[in-house]
Amino acid sequence: MLATVLALMLASATQSDAWSIVDGTTASWPSLSFHFSIKRSSMTIHGHSDFSVLASPVTCANDDAIDSILYDTFATFTEDLTQYNYTVEDGSAYISHRSLDSDTNAVVECDDSDVVPSINSIVSALSNATPVSSISSSSGVIDCPSGNTFKVSVNGIDLGLCYSGSSGFTMYGNDMEITAGYLKNHERIIKPKLVKDQCEKVAAPVAVTSIGKSLLTGEPIPHDTRQLKAMLFNIDFSLGDDKCSCKSTPRPCIFIHGLGIKIEEPENLDAFPTKYWGNLTDHAPCCSSMKYAMLNTVNNSWTDDEQQQKVCDRVLSVNEANQDSAIKDTIIITHSMGNLMLAGAIATGKCSIASSSTWVGLSGPLRGSMASNYFQDSCKNETNFIVEDLVAKTGYCPADDGIISLAYEGDSYSTPELDAAYVKAQKAYRSNVHALMCSNGFSGLRSDRQWWYWTLGTVVSHHSFKNDGLVEFYSCAGGFPASDFGNSYEDKFYVTKLNHADTAFRNGDALLSKAKMPLKWFECLL
Repeated sequence: MLATVLALMLASATQSDAWSIVDGTTASWPSLSFHFSIKRSSMTIHGHSDFSVLASPVTCANDDAIDSILYDTFATFTEDLTQYNYTVEDGSAYISHRSLDSDTNAVVECDDSDVVPSINSIVSALSNATPVSSISSSSGVIDCPSGNTFKVSVNGIDLGLCYSGSSGFTMYGNDMEITAGYLKNHERIIKPKLVKDQCEKVAAPVAVTSIGKSLLTGEPIPHDTRQLKAMLFNIDFSLGDDKCSCKSTPRPCIFIHGLGIKIEEPENLDAFPTKYWGNLTDHAPCCSSMKYAMLNTVNNSWTDDEQQQKVCDRVLSVNEANQDSAIKDTIIITHSMGNLMLAGAIATGKCSIASSSTWVGLSGPLRGSMASNYFQDSCKNETNFIVEDLVAKTGYCPADDGIISLAYEGDSYSTPELDAAYVKAQKAYRSNVHALMCSNGFSGLRSDRQWWYWTLGTVVSHHSFKNDGLVEFYSCAGGFPASDFGNSYEDKFYVTKLNHADTAFRNGDALLSKAKMPLKWFECLL
């Protein structure tokens, strides 16, 4: 498919469309084909675990020497009879998609979703490759016949690299393998023709070192690099384990959802009937079982006594060892308003969490959400007609008890009673939560609702752009200092670039972005 689409692109290209190539520099640099083999089911792109990205070099030149390099890239995918083309040209990114069973023209948009791994980030990493004596994984030493082995770091993710000269190179990681090969011709990549507006730059030229040039062109490794490698004869780079295992004791897991569910089930469920929660089957090694509570969070506030008692009852019921109000030997996962319902129940003495249990919080609005205020304004036609129509279609108009109870602490829609309940819930939260996932950006993962959270993150009068579209980082932190959080899936207190739906594990994990790996975080957490 890539070759066919590429041929059509090249056939329509004109000299004015292409970059000016400096004779004697990038004219002799080949185009590259990067083939990705994805190991984790949560990281596939449009359902594909194997795909290729074409990359062609363009340059910033200083006389006859290359100071920096930029690659134009192209990748294509087919999913559900729709073709998606991702193009980066002159540093700007575009996505076009069209139905394969109709004659309609492709829809072309600017792309800032970072769905396809950034080749220019990989190129930058290659120029900083560090020689190592060998590369090993949990299965043993990885064979590299040439002996040219390196460690590279792409966006903070460490990979091993085996360089095979003119045959290309292979990069090894826990989540993927990337094989790069050199093409005979310098291919030109053309931006989609239907784009009218200039898209923002998502990539810029990066400096090229001598080792970077060798890896990108297939030339011999520089002499100084070979000398350094000889000095590092016993430095091994280990990838570690491909999958995380449970580091604690496996226990029953119970998932408590947030706002937006109207139907209540009297008992916990083995599977949630809507798309609220993502599939955690292969990503929950510490869950000996998984149950889902289903409560009416539209017509009931999180402060409601009966609602809080139902949360306690649902959580207590997953483990037969629970004979009183203390939750023992249980892993509790709460999303959005579910955090407040449990925190409120603990604060009012309806149940407690024993030391043998673990509470994992996701995107909790512990200080409320300005989206509640905005939705209430929209229901009164006090915002703008576009958002008012959007909110009306969500079913949140007229505003019910659930969303009203999420009015931001201390703001006009809140009350002294609600503010006091927030303070008590925050205290219970800080005393009992073991791990948190919050967001300080709403770019999110690819999904059919991504645009919705982009809109909310921008138009809602949040106190900060550090939000997931609905909940600000400050509110989610609930009083924990920002210094407690790290931006890697390896951090117990995890600050991400995910939107509010992504943190319910709905949309998988990103490739080569530690700040967008919710499932891997949960898998490796406990």
